[in-house]
Amino acid sequence: MKQVGIVTLISVGAAAAAPAPRVPQTPATFATAKSVEQFGGCFVDAQDRSGSAWSYVPRSDGGTFSNAGAQGVAHPYYLAVYDRGSTRQLRLEAASTGAPFDARVAKVVDQCI
Repeated sequence: MKQVGIVTLISVGAAAAAPAPRVPQTPATFATAKSVEQFGGCFVDAQDRSGSAWSYVPRSDGGTFSNAGAQGVAHPYYLAVYDRGSTRQLRLEAASTGAPFDARVAKVVDQCI
């Protein structure tokens, strides 16, 4: 019985010491009454001022900003902008599954909405 208790204790200790699985960061969503052009202008100006890489791919109902593929980018992102009539919905997500967001990009989005 003493051996069972020791084995159980060791098993619990090993499980507690094991690294936790990386939980993917869920996309952040925002909404704004600004037009795609107004929001985009603010976002691009902020990215340019900070010397951050960015690209934009337009669509008929908005577009997507990203820094994915740019040289030296540590935290690539996708920022989708959807024109929903009187509001624009924004979805910020890391370009790599499970990767962290760049907090600076989320802050700029928050300032521009």
